[in-house]
Amino acid sequence: MEQSNEYQLSREIIARSNATTWDEAKLEWDLAAIYHQDEPETCLCGHFPIIEICVLHNRLNGNRAIVGNVCVKKFMGLPSERIFQAVRRIRKDPSRPLNAEAIEHAFQRGWINGWERRFYFDTMRRRNPSQKQLNKRLQINENVLKNVTRKWKDSANV
Repeated sequence: MEQSNEYQLSREIIARSNATTWDEAKLEWDLAAIYHQDEPETCLCGHFPIIEICVLHNRLNGNRAIVGNVCVKKFMGLPSERIFQAVRRIRKDPSRPLNAEAIEHAFQRGWINGWERRFYFDTMRRRNPSQKQLNKRLQINENVLKNVTRKWKDSANV
């Protein structure tokens, strides 16, 4: 990312924060949602196109910001890249397991329930899950993919 883009990102995040410095401002933000967009958007840093979208939530003032996955990973230190890695993996092969960050993200957003979360953690490292376990994994993975894929018209509902 160019330095001007980095500066624009920090300026935009500070403008939406209570803090007045980058180091303080970025601590106010949490990862609220992630999704893969079928129509590209523009990051707060000005970069276009972005399709791996992160919605950030400022826990102090309630503001939201749409930022690309690269900016979130590179400058804010939030776990979006690990979640997107898991999503890309199950897009290619729906029988592959999610990682811990993706499971926790799905649970925190209500995409999976407590039983499904425990099931996934209990079975995610099994090399040869039973057919029943594999079927349940496929069902959960399909649900996660459905929740992280947005159509352009849906992006306003974030």
